[in-house]
Order: sequence, then C-alpha cells, then structure tokens
Amino acid sequence: MKAALSASPALTVREGASRIVARQVRELLRWEKGARRGEDPEAVHQMRVQVRRLRAALALFASVVRPPKRAGRPRLRWLARTLGRVRDLDVVTALLEDRHLPHLEGVEAARLEDLLAALKERRWRAQRKLTASLARGRYAKLERALRDLARRPRFVSRGREEAMAARHLTEVIHREARRLATHRGMSERRPAAEDLHALRIAIKRLRYVLEFHAETCGIAFDEERRLTRLLQDCLGEIHDHDVLLAWLGGERSVPEPPVEASLFAGAWRVLPERLAADRARLERRFLRLRRQWLARTEPAGAVAPLEAPRFVRLEAAPVQLRLAPAQKTVASLQIVR
Repeated sequence: MKAALSASPALTVREGASRIVARQVRELLRWEKGARRGEDPEAVHQMRVQVRRLRAALALFASVVRPPKRAGRPRLRWLARTLGRVRDLDVVTALLEDRHLPHLEGVEAARLEDLLAALKERRWRAQRKLTASLARGRYAKLERALRDLARRPRFVSRGREEAMAARHLTEVIHREARRLATHRGMSERRPAAEDLHALRIAIKRLRYVLEFHAETCGIAFDEERRLTRLLQDCLGEIHDHDVLLAWLGGERSVPEPPVEASLFAGAWRVLPERLAADRARLERRFLRLRRQWLARTEPAGAVAPLEAPRFVRLEAAPVQLRLAPAQKTVASLQIVR
C-alpha cells in the first residue's frame, strides 16, 4: 500500500469511493507515457492492470459514483483490449523464450526461434497500434473524462452513501468469498481448464476488493490478500500453458493464436512435454494454495450444513496509540479481530 493515500476506517462510502476511484485514475495515467513509448513492457502491463482495477472500482461503487459517458465501461473495455493485444504477446514470448527455448535443440529449437521472431514482429505491430491509439482523439477524450472523474466525481444518492466504507467493503468481501467457496474450481479434485480460468476471474474480483479495503480503511485482510494474489498469479500461468498447448495441438476451442496457425502446426516433440510438465507443477502449486485458502475459510463451530464457508481467522494487526503525558511515549497495542 502506498503512503500517498491515508487510510481511515471512519470514511463514508462516498469518501471511500471517491478516494479509490481517484487513485486508480492517477495510477492508470502514471503508466501511460511508458506504454505509449513501448520501451518497457512493464508499463503496458501496469496500465492494463490499472484499467481493470478502475473498472472493478466503478462496478463496486456503481450505486454511489456515476462516471461520465466518455469514461464509461465501453471506453475502458476498448482501452483494456488495446493494451491486452500487446501484453498477451509479451507473456507468450517471455514464456517460450525464457523458460523453454534454452532446453530445446536442433530442428525444434530452430522452429521455436522462427515462431518467436514472428511473435516479436506481431508485438511490434501491436505496439504501433497502441501508440497510435493513445495519440488519437478517442483516448484524449477518455483521458479528460478520467481526470474530471478523479477531481469531481458525480455522486448518486441512493441511501447508503453516508454508511461506513469499511462495512460496505467487508460485506462485499464476504459475499465474494461465499461465492468463491461454491465455485467448481475450489471443490473439484482435478478442475477442468475452463473452471480454473473462471476461478481466476472470480479470485481477481475478490482480490481487488480486498486491496481497496486495505488501501482505504486501514484494516487489512493481509493473509487473504496474499493468498488471492498467489492464486491469481498461479492460475494465470496455468491458463497461459493451456492456451499454448491448445495452439500446438491445433485445437480451436481457445482464442486463435496471435500469429499464423501454420507456425504452431506440425510435430513438436519436446516443447509440448515441457509445457505439460510445467503445467502439472503449477497445478500442484494451485492445489496447495487452495488448501491454504480453504483452511482459512472453514466454518467456525457448528453451522448449518448448507452454510457457505466464511473468513474466521483474521490475523492480528498492530495499532499505534499515542499517549498524552509529558514524556510523549508511544505504546503499541496488539488487537485481534
């Protein structure tokens, strides 16, 4: 959490929404120059993440904040797709080049080098389109609307805007956690690829709310945030492997490859085996993380059989209390929620 945003559990929903939305806008625009230049893949990645976080924040506070039309969901979805075309190519290229190319030899290594060259050429084209898009009027209008949203948010009065933000966010966290507990990916012994992909999206949604809670209210679900981050990252890597394995196998049940399908077609002897082994390792890691998550969300005491699991063991958080005597000493009190 960055110190620029002072956290307070006493914020109202309106105040919390205003702070969270403004922060996402600032972070999004902070990465725009690097994404426009295309010199740092991390800038594209971070700008895309901030677009997703802003969309999540606007959905979370849809009953409180009304974004201008030029900063609404369709415009943000367009920006996310434009950034995603570059980012997806970065992910695939890095996975193949850094993790698998060094272990291939002969003809198969040469084929993969040809494939990587084609991916980099496609990435260059996608970056040119991204740079052009960020220089055009459509993005300029979106940027102005976002800055206006951060400075002067338009509030909607529907009865809960003066409630405590901490309570509102906690209610959403527990609702998303209950929804997560019933997901097939959290119960199947060997979840299918499509279930894991859907689970990743659900975990990401919960993670964002957990992070908004920590950044704004100062009362953090620290272990839950850590686990959602690890689960999302692991499931993201599993999805990348599933897509690559499908492309190499010529399957059409996944998105079309970013280069000509002929570059993936044909006999790959070692690469699919390495991808499958890597994928199996990632799945074992996911199952370990899932066990840790379920251990934290088991019901406490006797509950109805159909009651969904909930958070029951929240870690202690140090709270600093400033005492008023002449010596101006500071005491640290450990509070367990």
